[in-house]
Amino acid sequence: METITLPMRRHVAVLFALAAIAFALLVSPAVAVAQDGAQEDAEQIVGYVILGEEIAGPYLIQVQLSPGAPQEGIVRFAVRIRDSQTGEDIDDAIVRVFGTPSEQGEKQYTPGLNSPFDPVFYLAQLELENAGIWAIDVEVESELGSGATVLSLRVNPRTRGVTEGNWGTILFLLVSLAFVSGASWLWYSSKKARRGQHS
Repeated sequence: METITLPMRRHVAVLFALAAIAFALLVSPAVAVAQDGAQEDAEQIVGYVILGEEIAGPYLIQVQLSPGAPQEGIVRFAVRIRDSQTGEDIDDAIVRVFGTPSEQGEKQYTPGLNSPFDPVFYLAQLELENAGIWAIDVEVESELGSGATVLSLRVNPRTRGVTEGNWGTILFLLVSLAFVSGASWLWYSSKKARRGQHS
């Protein structure tokens, strides 16, 4: 009986290890891909990547976006406005964000809004309906004056490939297969042990 339970314990331990690895892969955050020319910054919002940072008039304007490799649909922006001379954040500006497609589609507009809980970042979102290159215009007004910057953004078409969201399905199938094979092995081992007891 001891020779049966030891392999069973090992098999169950392997199954739990596979399930733990699959779970860890499922809940791990996706790697964000930065756009060309993006800069790394210690004050980047989690889940966002920096699209660009430029001096525009009296301002240093930094634009971050999420997701990092945007597809057709909703894209979120976080705009940080600083005084280009002092480097201090400006929390009382009027921020407008525009998205203009290079080929087809309509120009999009959204205001950038900050809150008392996070006055540093002005948040906005646009629905970028078509794949291709989009011009992202950010206009800023405050008591310092006005400034504007234009950054380019590549929007990818929506596809259903393995690199997109099918990793979860593949991992689910692998874990299911591991559990089914484990249950089959346990059934076969117990049937073999019963035959050994009867003979």
